[in-house]
Amino acid sequence: MNSFNHYSLGSVGEWLYGTVAGIGLDPEKPAYKHIVIHPRPGGGLTFAKAEFQSIHGKIVSGWKIEKGEFRLNIVIPANTTADVYVPAGNADAVREGGQAASKAKSVTFVRMEEGAAVFAVGSGTYQFTAPMK
Repeated sequence: MNSFNHYSLGSVGEWLYGTVAGIGLDPEKPAYKHIVIHPRPGGGLTFAKAEFQSIHGKIVSGWKIEKGEFRLNIVIPANTTADVYVPAGNADAVREGGQAASKAKSVTFVRMEEGAAVFAVGSGTYQFTAPMK
């Protein structure tokens, strides 16, 4: 029996958490005080979900592509903030909790970057949706 705590397995785990599910940290604000949620769907994957137990609490990122729509469900722990990347052609197409993301509580549009609308959010549970490009 070999140890499962090996770099070759850890690098796969890091890719699953950081790239597929998109859970990352802001290097300027250590210990997940400011979280980056930047999922990168592709390669035939239609869903992914990951949870990470940070020092501040559980971080969740789960996404699904269904009927031409990208759905992202996230949980940001108490006393933290996050930048959330939602794959979208423009910010106006993104909804949170069934309403335009621009009108949602604790959600602020920041910029468009890398084919995604970037939103700043506070702690809480969010459900973003956007039509697939």
